[in-house]
Amino acid sequence: MRENTGKVVLVGAGPGDTGLLTLKGEKYIKQADCLVYDRLSSPEFLSMAKAGCELIYVGKENHKHVMKQDAINELLYEKSKYHELVVRLKGGDPYVFGRGGEEALYLVDRNVEVEVVPGVSSSVAALAAAGIPITHRGIAKGFQVITAHSRKDEEADIDYSLLTDETITCVFLMGLAHVKSIAAGLMKAGRRADTPAAVISNGTLAAQRKCIGTLADIGEKIEEAKLTSPAIIVVGDVVSLNDRLDFFEKRPLFGRKITVPYIEAMPENIEAGAKDDGRKFESSKALKNSNNNIKTNELIAKLQQLGADVTPVKTGIINPIIIPEFADKVRSADWIVFTSKNGVRSFFYNLNLAGADIRIIANARFAVVGKATEKELAKHHINADIILAEQTGKGLADAMKLCMPYVYGESDEDTFDLGKNSTLDLSNGNISDKMCKVCIFSAQEASPDLEAGLKEICELEKIDAYVNEQAYESIPENIGNMVSEAVFTSASNVERFFHMLPENAYVETAYSIGEKTTAALEQHNVREILQADDSSYEALVDTICYKA
Repeated sequence: MRENTGKVVLVGAGPGDTGLLTLKGEKYIKQADCLVYDRLSSPEFLSMAKAGCELIYVGKENHKHVMKQDAINELLYEKSKYHELVVRLKGGDPYVFGRGGEEALYLVDRNVEVEVVPGVSSSVAALAAAGIPITHRGIAKGFQVITAHSRKDEEADIDYSLLTDETITCVFLMGLAHVKSIAAGLMKAGRRADTPAAVISNGTLAAQRKCIGTLADIGEKIEEAKLTSPAIIVVGDVVSLNDRLDFFEKRPLFGRKITVPYIEAMPENIEAGAKDDGRKFESSKALKNSNNNIKTNELIAKLQQLGADVTPVKTGIINPIIIPEFADKVRSADWIVFTSKNGVRSFFYNLNLAGADIRIIANARFAVVGKATEKELAKHHINADIILAEQTGKGLADAMKLCMPYVYGESDEDTFDLGKNSTLDLSNGNISDKMCKVCIFSAQEASPDLEAGLKEICELEKIDAYVNEQAYESIPENIGNMVSEAVFTSASNVERFFHMLPENAYVETAYSIGEKTTAALEQHNVREILQADDSSYEALVDTICYKA
């Protein structure tokens, strides 16, 4: 127990979209020693917490409370005795019907230091995502936010006579079960029956749905639509603008449910910990010390940005391998080859771990597979000499064979045709009459295609840079026997995903990043397979968008 109590910070997590969390809120989450949280819309908030942070779930879902408010107040006080920084993470804004004031007063009365970080309230954000400005010149000069939920989980006692000004937008929180009675109360108090009204469910999320009507019919319409909580009711003439300002729901993939099996990538800038006796990197060490441990997958982020309702399924995790005599291996290399961005990250992790000077690779040339690998290498201020779009080791081997005569001094050519979206620039090269040494940094379980294609024409060393370990996690509950759309970026992803599915499950449409992935999909119960034009996330996303 601490001699003095620590600090408690009430952080508003916003309406659900992780991008709407404030920078200050994110900073405190990352620094927290203890994180006390309600039902949140995204697990990404929790993944921001540092290793060793105590995570405590206290519920606060409609009609379902894991812990009563009095108990939460006392919990915050008790945890402040043991931790320097306790963060109370609350949906929306802590002081907008979030009972944050009660928690703060309880702590202040016990001489605990308290800070409040405001959050984006759903009363404004959900409306904006639905195309409804809460105020608008000439239509609405102000707004009122009302809770429709009482302390006893019943409809609140609302004085509707105070809500009759038609130039004021009325927003009701936590009132999905009471839409009919709210509409009736407003009309009885004098609001027009044809006043526009809307109900927005899961506002700012990919699962957002809305129902538009009037006070006279909105009750029946939401019953037909079967909207679910959390939901917001908005009443006023600004609702009529929703069809013209509905940018959120007009994104190209909005409304499409897409499953993305993914392998958790190695974090960027892994801290080099103490040297281990074994070669395999222990994930409980430096990897878990990174705040980016469960960083959003790039493909998932792209799909979410375009509006897709993504269900991520983790099938594996990439861990680096500690490479013995790393500096000696790379010092004499003429070519260093990376088949993925994970190879690049492991390379620089080992460079750091070995305490080596970056100049030991000054004379090496670099070859990569894929644009993502090229971009990862460029982060270290190294431009690849060969960039192959094709996602196969054989394709890279063929490309390197083209430039081997140049290295041997048998060709005067500076440029070579490697096919679509691939480049090779050796205009600043040096002629050499010696056998090239090529170091390939790839997965422990990598295909032998690249090795087979190069071993006869160069001195080749294949270095196991990382291992793709299976993630033993259960399939998400919302995935049943039929998966409407799923995206696959590797053959191993395919095998692991289908192993997790129920026996008779099938995928209606599968999107593949390349030939090997497609070949793996053909061995399973898939109705339609669409392969990207080239092995990049950009091409894969284009393929998904073009699917009607």
